[in-house]
Amino acid sequence: MPKLPKYVEIINYFEKMIEKGTIAEGEPLVFEDEICRQFSASHMTVTKAMNELSARGYIKRIPGKGTFASGGYKTRIHKSMFKSNSVTSLIRDSGLIPRTEVLRYAVIKGKDNPEVAKILKIADEEFMHFFVCTRYGNDDLVCISYTYVSQMIMKTIDITQIPNSFNEYVSRMGIRRSYGYTEFCATLPTEEQAKIIGTSHLPLLKQTIMWNVNDSPFELTFHYYVGDKYTITQDLMLKYNDDGTYTKEIRND
Repeated sequence: MPKLPKYVEIINYFEKMIEKGTIAEGEPLVFEDEICRQFSASHMTVTKAMNELSARGYIKRIPGKGTFASGGYKTRIHKSMFKSNSVTSLIRDSGLIPRTEVLRYAVIKGKDNPEVAKILKIADEEFMHFFVCTRYGNDDLVCISYTYVSQMIMKTIDITQIPNSFNEYVSRMGIRRSYGYTEFCATLPTEEQAKIIGTSHLPLLKQTIMWNVNDSPFELTFHYYVGDKYTITQDLMLKYNDDGTYTKEIRND
């Protein structure tokens, strides 16, 4: 298993400590100098981890007072280190026949989409691959995908391979993703999406996926699932301890 980036180790450590109550809500965290020593990490790496923990609601930073554990994460839906099932696999596992059509492919500069370029750390004059696909199950539209890939990591893309499985293609090219996160939110179709779907009134489930290769941002993908074609289910399991307390385990499908 590839070694996680140092900032991810720090994030995972404090998430577990706060979720277990080892660091209680409202309790101050140790100073960043101590975290640097504990993880043999630079201040820049620790700051990056703290920023992410704050965004996820695990800590609260109060100017002039310090950094404190927070319970804000309990009201946020966030899942990291997710199972990397491709859309093709999800469709196939549902008993449907998958099919992908590439609507558009281009190599664009960072300045063409500054918001994405900032996330992928692409400079204005550097390049990234961009392609739009529609995904079908038994010829019914399931998903519209928009994918951006850093050209610094993946120099060329054979677009004839995209309809098969981009994930598998990336693996065959010898690129190993090291860390990823995903998040979901509801949205209405854009004008372009409404033309593809045939209506502007059907809600979409937007999935944002970000992948790193080692410490470098590699891929940013937005999947828009058609509202009546995709659902998320959770299996809830209670694991009872000897003292009568229990922990809850959640498995997403």
